[in-house]
Amino acid sequence: MKHRINAKIDSLMDLLTCYEVDKIIKIANAKNSGWFVCTIENMKRPRSTGEKSQGNHFNGHIQAICKDTGNDFDDVKKYVKHKAVSRGYPMLKNPDMFGNIRGISEADASVEECGLLIEQVHQLASELGIILEEV
Repeated sequence: MKHRINAKIDSLMDLLTCYEVDKIIKIANAKNSGWFVCTIENMKRPRSTGEKSQGNHFNGHIQAICKDTGNDFDDVKKYVKHKAVSRGYPMLKNPDMFGNIRGISEADASVEECGLLIEQVHQLASELGIILEEV
């Protein structure tokens, strides 16, 4: 049985006195002789979505570059993600069939990671001499 607790906790004592943790310990005592696994990890802030979002910002710039260069939307997006990996954008574990590194889907990206994509697409536009409109 898995329980997930998403919370901002100021100290380990806050976590240990949390009602949800107490409930997990009771279940562990009843079913597993008191044994349980505790994993603590940082949460990612999900990227913004909808109008005026990071996703719209990024995809709008990709469309503008495609319009000016005649390149395919997916090709430009893959290229930008590939280049953003050098900035710290997370990559998929397996490269594509040609051995190229691939960045994760922006749907799985955090606010900060999506910011890396936007910086990279700005750089690409600058290198190509394309002036982007910030909407």
